[in-house]
Amino acid sequence: MLTFPFGQEVTPCKPSASDRRPLFILGAYPSALHVKWTPPLGAGARFVRALAVDNEPEPFWDGKDEAGRVDAWRHRVRWRDEWGRAEPAAGLNGPSGDWVVTNILDRLSYDRAQTWITDCLDIYRASTGMQKVVDAVYGPFAVRLGLPGAELLSHPSENQIVNEAIAGHLPRLRGELALAEPDLVVTLGNAALRVFTALADERPAIAKLAVDGYSTTIDITVGGAPLSWLPLAHPAAPTAYQAAHATWRPG
Repeated sequence: MLTFPFGQEVTPCKPSASDRRPLFILGAYPSALHVKWTPPLGAGARFVRALAVDNEPEPFWDGKDEAGRVDAWRHRVRWRDEWGRAEPAAGLNGPSGDWVVTNILDRLSYDRAQTWITDCLDIYRASTGMQKVVDAVYGPFAVRLGLPGAELLSHPSENQIVNEAIAGHLPRLRGELALAEPDLVVTLGNAALRVFTALADERPAIAKLAVDGYSTTIDITVGGAPLSWLPLAHPAAPTAYQAAHATWRPG
């Protein structure tokens, strides 16, 4: 079983909606709920500015109810004083969600209530930095205090995201598209772009994002349903794509 530090099970992140939405956004994989963790003095563990401890409430969560969710998490794990302090992560929950609102939804004149947001993969993956913190800081602390160990999947490459999604997630994504019945699909980043092309009835010629000609809308059919598709950059995209996106304005 995959588990976060302090014992919460890693579970699939559900999409942000369950009924028809005119806009469908596809990302790569979910983030997590993070806490700022200050171990007690003398515990032999260092301060951690952002520790992943629970499943993200929804894909590209904006972090606005962070304090309440951290309180609820502390209650679920039965937080004890001997573990130190766990507090909201001071702006490190929700930056990608805020980016999507500012750089996608606002520019397209949609809001989250009109949008189905999901990911190619539905399980949290730890970044290299997060895995180092879990192994070097939380792991020894957990052993000393008899806490549950943490077992997280590692950060995947673009090819790993695409291959895993094509092997195991296309039926889920087709089902989500059928429920959402969107008019417009936005993919964020090259991994999502490549997975979405695998869903198409006829494989489009585009293989990756281009800086020249960025933000070109493509007519496509998925499951017999005609859609407009807009491939855009991911919030964590390389600088060249970020620069192209910064100048993008919908026509």
